[in-house]
Amino acid sequence: MVSSKSRGSPPRARPSGLTPGPCTGVQSAQRLCAGPCRPGATVPYDRGIPLGWTLYVRLRMPIRPRLTRPPRILIASDQNHALSDVVRSLGRRGYSVLRVFAEASVLERARTARPDVIVLDAGLGDGYSLEVSRALRADPLIGSSTPILLLVPGRPRREDHLAALRAGVWELVRQPLDVAELLGRLDRYVLVKVERDGVSRRDLVDDVTGLYSTHGLARRAGELILQAAQHNTSVACVAVAPARDGHEAGSDGLDGLRGVARLLEASGRRSDAIGRIGPAEFAVVAAGVNRAGARQLAKRLRDSLGGELRAGYDAVGSRRASQGALEARSLLARAARALEMAKLEGKWVREGKDG
Repeated sequence: MVSSKSRGSPPRARPSGLTPGPCTGVQSAQRLCAGPCRPGATVPYDRGIPLGWTLYVRLRMPIRPRLTRPPRILIASDQNHALSDVVRSLGRRGYSVLRVFAEASVLERARTARPDVIVLDAGLGDGYSLEVSRALRADPLIGSSTPILLLVPGRPRREDHLAALRAGVWELVRQPLDVAELLGRLDRYVLVKVERDGVSRRDLVDDVTGLYSTHGLARRAGELILQAAQHNTSVACVAVAPARDGHEAGSDGLDGLRGVARLLEASGRRSDAIGRIGPAEFAVVAAGVNRAGARQLAKRLRDSLGGELRAGYDAVGSRRASQGALEARSLLARAARALEMAKLEGKWVREGKDG
């Protein structure tokens, strides 16, 4: 709520245009306060207020999108005491909390419950949590759109981050847990999941090849960029076009396109996102890969297609991942431009230029 309080001076008329009422949201309040604000906090605001008055803004939590059911979170851990505060807090926030205490039960429970977020404990099942994550990602009922968080003891190493990223883990969460911080992350990931679920599969998948469409690849690339930021690593995009005798392979027909798509899928990692971005153009988005790695990926793709390939590539570092969706579109565009330049210059591969 908004209220005014005197600092020892007589009450004055309220400034024109200022009416008490609820704040419209955190972003609006941040514009008022000219700085970061925590939901639930009471912050002073003096700009445009007569001397002797202070405007107080009490922030609300962002409004959760309308759901037909409570958001579901699946926690796979045998730690009861360490997670008791988290479970109680989630219940108070309106979450439906599902618990699994054995590694063998995670996949089955996830398939039946369809959770919005999955939290795995690195110590569950003698440390096979990354295998569980890979199995979840491979299951079509779970797929890549369900955020997976992994609870880890101590500070993870770079190797731990890369292994987790390639296994489909969105973020590593250190223990002991900061309950308030974890709840904030879970709220954010639920928003991502709900937004993704609201998009029709037809808008995300290319009808001819079964790969991502341009729109679907951009959305998935945005998710990978945000995930890579949590693991402090890069994301690369390699755009490719098969070519035979200097002519693009689009004239080979639909069967030829499907064949190229299958070869690209066979050459990529499970964590890669592959899509069709033009009549005979494709792109592979790979997390944990920098520009040098992108060139190596392009070479591997060329070898898988028998050397008949042109490619363009670029990469984005974790420091620019705060705007995942915007940066994803820019990354795809730079790789596609590099591919077109490779065609014009008669080169098999070309690096993209930022900006």
